Amino acid sequence: MLKTRDSTLLSSASLLASQGDVDQISALLRAVVTEPLGLVRALASVGSVAQAVQLIETALTLELPEGLAARLRCLLVELEVVGRDLPEALASAEEILGAESGIPSSVRGAVAASRMFGRYFLDVAEGRRQAEAVLRAYGGRIAGEAEVLAAATVLSDAVLSDGLVVEGLRLARAAVAAAADLPSPVWRVYLHVVLAERLVDVGAYEEAEHVIRAAGTDGGQPVGGVGLTVAHVRARRLSHQGRLAEARDEAQKALAAAVGRGVRLSVPPLLATLGQFALLSGDLEGAAGYVRGYREALGQSPGRLPSADYDWVELQVTAARYGAGAALGEMNRRYAAADRRAALFVRQPGAAAWFVRTALAAGDEKWAATAAAQAGRLAERNPGVPPLASAALHAVSLLEGDPDGLVRAATEHVDHGARTSAAEDLTALLDGRFRGPAQQDTDRPEAGATVLSDVERTVARLVGEGLTNQQVAFRLRRSPHTINYHLRNIFRKLGISSRVELARHTHGWAPGP
Repeated sequence: MLKTRDSTLLSSASLLASQGDVDQISALLRAVVTEPLGLVRALASVGSVAQAVQLIETALTLELPEGLAARLRCLLVELEVVGRDLPEALASAEEILGAESGIPSSVRGAVAASRMFGRYFLDVAEGRRQAEAVLRAYGGRIAGEAEVLAAATVLSDAVLSDGLVVEGLRLARAAVAAAADLPSPVWRVYLHVVLAERLVDVGAYEEAEHVIRAAGTDGGQPVGGVGLTVAHVRARRLSHQGRLAEARDEAQKALAAAVGRGVRLSVPPLLATLGQFALLSGDLEGAAGYVRGYREALGQSPGRLPSADYDWVELQVTAARYGAGAALGEMNRRYAAADRRAALFVRQPGAAAWFVRTALAAGDEKWAATAAAQAGRLAERNPGVPPLASAALHAVSLLEGDPDGLVRAATEHVDHGARTSAAEDLTALLDGRFRGPAQQDTDRPEAGATVLSDVERTVARLVGEGLTNQQVAFRLRRSPHTINYHLRNIFRKLGISSRVELARHTHGWAPGP
């Protein structure tokens, strides 16, 4: 049977060798002689997942040594997770783990890790519950067991919806540190990728690239979708650093490889990322095309790599095409839940300010205040994370019309796109200030009141009576940020600069409702 098996492997290697570079082909030839399992991994990284799966299924019909057959079944589950039907992959994993004997402990651990990741990709909420249960069983300790490491990695991603960025980074670091003995090189690489994602989230771009490089060399050529995820993280890092052309090139190559190799799990997030890049370069039609592409891809697959970017790209396209009012309707529909906003604000440093800007343009100051307040809470819960601190400063300064805060945000943002956005907001604010209405005659009672909105008139009257911003906020059931924003507009419209002047202005005004 050895001769038949070698013939099968050689035939497959010959068919796929033309798709690899010299180093990859050399790896294939070495694997033919030294390690059939290594050959299958190499084939999966060079050719299509479907071909590698077909090769494994053929090999499993032969009289293989028991250890090799077990490892091939384990690899089959890994490939099914990244490139085929997730329910089928989970069913295969359950079958292997349910076997009473004949499965080496290392293989059992790798299959358990595949099951953990597969559950999360198929159903984020259920996958998170399973991961939490595994960690509880180990008393919260990140042990060197494959399923525990997978659980820690899943939770590293999942806790972002709680706004726990520092905790997510801790879990990812602990998983990588304990992963030296993880039997599957595929999932060892994926642990590095998730750590690199968290490092990008906190603005540690150089360290993220170091981890990405380690992921690319750990265990040889990354298999299937894991190698594409490495490229995706690198593209995201390059974009945050303002290297958009390089980022787009990296993502486009990864997308072509994902489609060509049949790695369906990687297609939707890559399309969403390319849609974001199109928006950053001003290509609205291109962005809309990517939205259609990833919506179609998501509809065709029962599983997905979790990402906050899907609705985000579509929301921006809606705002650009139909205006702030239409975008506000989508914000209410897609981002009413705080956890949806938290995950987005972590991944996209300019998103909180975008929400504030769009809500104000649509006339919904409450929505703007909600977004700014959540950005502030994220920064408070994650001290020492520069992107979150800058995002909160940007959002609150935009809400309050604070030019000094916008200057600081434009200086301190580590994300290139958010930094540019803060500078544009500052320019718009200063232009609006210098084009403000002329000063009104302040000698007559209620002079200037007619230029104020009903809400501004009420705020002006209460402040003129001596109430603090906190007291006015409580009285009107608004946030102090919103009251401060109104007060700045009132000062600008009336051509005054102090509460004393405002009290003089409002003296004699008729009581409000």
